[in-house]
Amino acid sequence: MLVAASSMLTLGACRSAPPASLAPSPVVQPAGDAATGAVKRDSIERATRFYANRPYGSEAQFNPVSIVLNEGFDQLRTSPGRNIIGRPYGTAAETILRTITHPERVLRHYGYRAWLRNEVFPLSLKGSGGGQWYPNYQLHLWGSGMTYIRLAEWYEQHGVESHPRLAAGMTAMAFHYLNEMIENNGLKIDNEDALTDLLLFDVGSIVLWNQEWMQRLFSGRVEMTDWPGQLSIGEPGTTMENQYSMVMARFPVPLTSRWKVMTTAGNAFLVGLSRRVADSAWVSVSGGFDPADNPIIDPATGRKTATLLPNVGLFYDRNSSLLISFISKGGSNIGSTLNVYPGALIPAKWMPGFWVQGIRGGGVRFGLVSRFGLGLSGHTR
Repeated sequence: MLVAASSMLTLGACRSAPPASLAPSPVVQPAGDAATGAVKRDSIERATRFYANRPYGSEAQFNPVSIVLNEGFDQLRTSPGRNIIGRPYGTAAETILRTITHPERVLRHYGYRAWLRNEVFPLSLKGSGGGQWYPNYQLHLWGSGMTYIRLAEWYEQHGVESHPRLAAGMTAMAFHYLNEMIENNGLKIDNEDALTDLLLFDVGSIVLWNQEWMQRLFSGRVEMTDWPGQLSIGEPGTTMENQYSMVMARFPVPLTSRWKVMTTAGNAFLVGLSRRVADSAWVSVSGGFDPADNPIIDPATGRKTATLLPNVGLFYDRNSSLLISFISKGGSNIGSTLNVYPGALIPAKWMPGFWVQGIRGGGVRFGLVSRFGLGLSGHTR
């Protein structure tokens, strides 16, 4: 059902707004080489708004596999145990499927008024057990929508020229579904949160980010991109470490080109300032909170809230591709984490990334990560 919906949406988008490389030539063009150059420049600009295939930093590790795993298993960071073997995948998948195929029953059980106040419109706050609309807009509608269009550009630049948005839409819905399965963790009750995410905000994000005006808005003076973790398989091969999704947006400050306001959401909700330190390099200092847990506060309806802890983040990026990050908290028992992405220290194509992470309660995790975005990790006690 979800794949079919995303297919229709993305196919329609491809027909109404094809990728620049497939778009028809303008009716009126400058003559000769000037016309060819203008068309090529416009094509390149539109096809590289959110993904430019840079060989360094977080963008070097951006691909459909690493994104599906970082996005899909993101909620493992809020659990003390990050085992990926033996989880109730089947039960969770069945519960989510039953939820999205019987929306009227789910909403009647949860309550239409509560659903509209807590999930859809900004009419409730965290303190009253509401406020779920906030991540729905910030992470699902805006953040995941940007990831979707980045994936479309990735597919277009890697040979999927006929329907890159269809491929991106199917990939996005795959990681959304996996994310809901991990968050569900085998519960058999109706899940209004998954219903709202998958059928309203996730599908809505594809529609929204297929719009030309939306892409232009966040690819010029306002920047928006992914800064995901460097996911690693932990010894003895049964856990996943340092995986998370995080989006970054940066906004210009009037009267200066050296400072911008920046914010992140996902793994860490931070707000701060970025300062240009070279033509394309930025240093960012930020503070905010970490959603360390997402506990259920109403077992009957599955209503959840969020446990928030103070947090600090430091970042160094080039052309919006993250090179080095330091985040003081990142989940249930995750302490300070340093991520160094490929090309940050030595600009060689074969150089991997690495990370070091403190464990609250004692111990250190660490990992070595390939340019494909997958690595291995270990730990000390």
